[in-house]
Amino acid sequence: MKEYINLCLAGESTIPERKRILDIKRNALLEQLKQVQECIDYIDWKQGFYDDVLSGKTRYYSNLISTDN
Repeated sequence: MKEYINLCLAGESTIPERKRILDIKRNALLEQLKQVQECIDYIDWKQGFYDDVLSGKTRYYSNLISTDN
């Protein structure tokens, strides 16, 4: 963003380059937002799974450890 500020200080002729920088930053932020949303979705799913296990609706299973008794 330092480059962006320097361009702002350079004047109106740098608007196309400033727009390009903002577009790149926006796309990077959208990708981060997508990744965060995927994490939130997984947590929501996992919370629902645990709720179902605790209520007896679903039998507990794990992909990490053996749950056979």
